[in-house]
Amino acid sequence: MTSAEAAIPPTLLSAVVAIGRQAGLPVSAWFSGTGLEPGLLDDVDVRVSLDQARTVLRRAVAAMPDRPLGLEVGARDALLSFGFVGVAMRSSATVGDAFGVVDEMHRASGSLADFTAEGLDGDEIELYLRERWPDPALLPFLAEEAFSSTIAFLRSVLGETWAPTRVYLTYRPPAYAARYQRFFRCPVHFAADADRLVIGSDVLRVPIPTHHEPTLRTALAVCRSLIAPERTRPGVVAAVEALLNAHLHRPLTMAEIAAQMHLSERTLRRQLAEAGEQFAAIRDRVRERHATALLKNSTLAISAVAAEVGFSDGREFRRAYRRWTGRTPLAARTED
Repeated sequence: MTSAEAAIPPTLLSAVVAIGRQAGLPVSAWFSGTGLEPGLLDDVDVRVSLDQARTVLRRAVAAMPDRPLGLEVGARDALLSFGFVGVAMRSSATVGDAFGVVDEMHRASGSLADFTAEGLDGDEIELYLRERWPDPALLPFLAEEAFSSTIAFLRSVLGETWAPTRVYLTYRPPAYAARYQRFFRCPVHFAADADRLVIGSDVLRVPIPTHHEPTLRTALAVCRSLIAPERTRPGVVAAVEALLNAHLHRPLTMAEIAAQMHLSERTLRRQLAEAGEQFAAIRDRVRERHATALLKNSTLAISAVAAEVGFSDGREFRRAYRRWTGRTPLAARTED
């Protein structure tokens, strides 16, 4: 997989955008040129590439340089930080089992980094953070978010007074380093050789009081569906579909769509091609989907359905609908 392929749910982006909005910042500007827009982040079928996510996150971090943005995102409840992965973690039998869920399903939480564990047979476990594509501008955010979300989950099981043994970070202390000490409540070492969180291995055996096998199985099934290749829908495709859906009465041209997405027409065409799509095919799909829904679920005349999806000529609509589906609008309305 390349960093340009749509691969992860936009969970982190949603959290950062919410914080930016609360701060009164113009969050839409963070999405300029990415083929995304903030309104798409709530679409459960949308996936973003690492390139898209990194672009938005770099701009968010730059807009809030004095805030521990990763800590603010990660310190939330596990269900917010991890989504359905958090449900599976909370439903696991032990903390060790929950860590196994994260190891297998972390992509379903929208993570931009990976964890590897060392020292499982000793008294201490070292959880190493591995960036998929190193980005010095984002490393503090990624480390803060990954370590704080892990600690927030452990505190939900072990109690709010629990603290890790040590934290090691490869970057220099940020301006808000005092916030680290207040949150982690353990020695924090900067300019280290690797980014890692050290905890006692005894926590792996601690039972989770919310363990429930049926919920665990359901949550794992949902997580697998979230990262299944056939489920993914690149953000640029979703953005085009959303804009076309919002202007069905007067279908927008590719140039108009590109302008609303803050892209050149050439860039939009290239991004769609990289996603295996063409603009005309997306436009036809959006119009056909809406027309079929109206034919089956409304009493609108076929001429009115044609107008609803941007056709001024009913005959033109009938020809287009037959081309899209292989049947006439009347047949679609009367067939079961």
